Amino acid sequence: MNIQEIKEKYTCLDYLGKPLRRTSAGWYLYRCPWREDKNPSLNVSPDGKVWIDKSDSGKNGSGNIIKLVQRCLGTTDFSRVCAAFDSSFLRSNTYDRQKEKEIVEGTTFHSFSVVPLQSKGLYAYLTRRCVDTHIARQFLQEAHYSFQDRQDGRYLYALAYANDKGGYELRGAPYTGNPDGYKGGTSPKWITTHLSIANAPTVVFEGFFDMLSWVTWTKGVKHNLVVMNSVTNKEYTVEVLRSISGKVYLCLDNDNAGDDATAFIQNALPTAIDYRSHYSGHKDVNEYLCLRDTTYSHHSSR
Repeated sequence: MNIQEIKEKYTCLDYLGKPLRRTSAGWYLYRCPWREDKNPSLNVSPDGKVWIDKSDSGKNGSGNIIKLVQRCLGTTDFSRVCAAFDSSFLRSNTYDRQKEKEIVEGTTFHSFSVVPLQSKGLYAYLTRRCVDTHIARQFLQEAHYSFQDRQDGRYLYALAYANDKGGYELRGAPYTGNPDGYKGGTSPKWITTHLSIANAPTVVFEGFFDMLSWVTWTKGVKHNLVVMNSVTNKEYTVEVLRSISGKVYLCLDNDNAGDDATAFIQNALPTAIDYRSHYSGHKDVNEYLCLRDTTYSHHSSR
């Protein structure tokens, strides 16, 4: 997709997701994704074509969809803008009130919306998990949600990873009382595929943190990627893999569930390669990456 196609097909609403509210003039109100914005100041026109940052009167305080994405990504590189639209980012993010209603009603959430990844806390969480944040922004969004009616405008937030049917896998940073962090999702549950690289091998993961860890490990997207989002989706994963030509590598967890899912896939697809020996002794790709980086940093500091 090129810049002109993006301008013609998408609006600022598509990129930003659900707004906080509409103003009396009919504009949509958001928090600025590129900074802490406790008093929402980003306004988007009723047709979604124009945005204005009310707290910035300079030349960078307004623009179209392209300039908005540049501000959100912190870049002037048009190729990175195009890459954001060619990735899974907008697969299910276009502003659709009926779709949002179905997402909320299909879960226990009172409210739910997705915006570009912006929270400093979530960036810190990704860093603690040793994931390259520039890579993470190619695949992740940020979910704002609540489980009850809130009159104060406050919300919870988590990393949001879209699946191929419009649902999201959600992961929140650990906090006091929940050392593992929030883990949840929205309906429908499904797998996520990234299959845009011709003739490249396909690598399969249980969860998106392992996929992000792999792309960090290999220093960029060099393979086609399939994320099961749960080992219970192994049948659907096999269906997708059967339609793919080329080598398939299985990077599932080194535990009983990973053993069972790997055996199931290999039984259906005998040519699939179990790659887990490359991170044996570790639970999964993310744990291997974190311990490898810790060991490397320790030796490098000597």
